[in-house]
Amino acid sequence: MKRLNFILAICLSLIAFNSCQKNEISTTVDEILLSQQETQADEALADIDLLVDEAIDLNAGQLKSATLESSIFLGECPVVTVDKTASPQVMTIDFGTSCTGKDGKIRSGKIIVTSTSFKTFPSVRTKAFDNFIVDGKKIEGTVVKTISKDQENNIRTAQLQEDITITFPNAEGSAKRVANLTRQYQRNALTNRDDNQIVSWGTVEFARISGVTVTKTIQAESPLVFSVACHHIVSGIVLISTSNNHSWKIDYGNGECDNIATITINGKTKEIRIR
Repeated sequence: MKRLNFILAICLSLIAFNSCQKNEISTTVDEILLSQQETQADEALADIDLLVDEAIDLNAGQLKSATLESSIFLGECPVVTVDKTASPQVMTIDFGTSCTGKDGKIRSGKIIVTSTSFKTFPSVRTKAFDNFIVDGKKIEGTVVKTISKDQENNIRTAQLQEDITITFPNAEGSAKRVANLTRQYQRNALTNRDDNQIVSWGTVEFARISGVTVTKTIQAESPLVFSVACHHIVSGIVLISTSNNHSWKIDYGNGECDNIATITINGKTKEIRIR
C-alpha cells in the first residue's frame, strides 16, 4: 500500500510539473504575441501619420519641393481630395479596393483628415478611417493631435489621443488601443524624406478581445524612435504590465534598421522578430 501511495505521489508531482511547464510556456508565448501585436500597431499608426503628412505636403502646398516622385508612401493609385472651403478643412485619401504604395504596403479604404489648418501651426488635426485596411490589418477609430512647430529646428511636436481598434489578420483577433502620447516629427534633411524619424513617449492601453489589458509606458528619457528609412521602431524601451499581473520590458535596440527587439521577462531575455 505504501509503495502504491509513493508511486501515486510521484505521478501527481510529474503531472503538476508538466502543467506548470505548459503554463509557463503559454504565458511566454502570449507575452511575445502581445509585444508583437502592439509593436505592429505602433508601426502601422506611425506609418499612417507619415503618409498623411506626405499627402498634405503634396496636395496642400506644405513643401514647394514635394512631388509624387519624391514621395515614399503614396504612389499613383490613391485619390486625394482637399476641401479648403469647409470648416474645418477636410482631406480624403481614397485607396479604393487595393492600392500598393511606394513602400510596398497594400492599402484599401479611406483615411479622412480634418484640420483647423493644413498650412499653419498650432493646429488641431483629426484622422478617421472608412473601411481602411493596410497589409491585412483593419484600423478603425480616431486619432486627434494638436500640433505645434519649432521653425528654427524644423521639429513638429504633437499631443496625440488615439482611440483605435485594430483587427489583425490570420485569426489573431482584435485589440482596442487608447493612447496619450507626445510625438516629435524630426525632419532632418528637407530634401531626403528617408532621413526623417518619429520620436514618441507617453502611455498606451492595449485591450484584447480576450479581456487582457496591456498598459504600456514609454519614458521621455528612452523614447520610441520610428525610422522612415526602414518603417520600423529602431530604438527605445517600453515597460509593460497587464491586468493579469504580468510585466516585462521590450528594448528595440540602438538604432539599427531591423525588425528585431528583445523582451525581458522575470530576468530572462529573449530576442523576438516583429512580423
